[in-house]
Amino acid sequence: MPAAVSIHGSRHHEFESLGIAARPGYGRCTMLQPLLNSTTLPLLKQVAKFAERRQDVLAGNIANIDTPGYRMRDLPVAKFQEALEAAVAGRRTNPNYGLGMESLGTPAQPTSTADLVQNPFPESLFRAESPLEQDHITFQDANNRSVENQFLLMTKNSLVQQFALEVMRSQFDQLQTVISERV
Repeated sequence: MPAAVSIHGSRHHEFESLGIAARPGYGRCTMLQPLLNSTTLPLLKQVAKFAERRQDVLAGNIANIDTPGYRMRDLPVAKFQEALEAAVAGRRTNPNYGLGMESLGTPAQPTSTADLVQNPFPESLFRAESPLEQDHITFQDANNRSVENQFLLMTKNSLVQQFALEVMRSQFDQLQTVISERV
């Protein structure tokens, strides 16, 4: 099974080489920021971030598979998908929609109510919860484990993360080609 890849890992230096990451003291806007924000990169970043955090939660479920009383946890996938759909719809009418809180650099603090309304990805989407209704059998030790289901979820999640990162890498490669004026 493929391992989870951190969006802050090995490709981070490539982002910085393009002037994307925020530099301390310089704010979060770079020369390329408007171009990057007009692409799908901010949305792909959120997908990769969600998948990375979900992979950690699912791995925690497997690590606690034999812990008595442990309840399987997950991130709110349906809510994230709704937020992603809302962000895509919002960007169709306003290209800057969803960029008020965070860009590809350092997260910004909300400065107004408009910033809070415009952020389609609140931090609550990235917090694990134990669903009230669980599809799994509850055992005598009050655990609702299903290692097969957890591995299936991890595999699907890993594919989503890899897809988001590959599309991001492809967009960065195209941008790098344009910058270096190669065909």
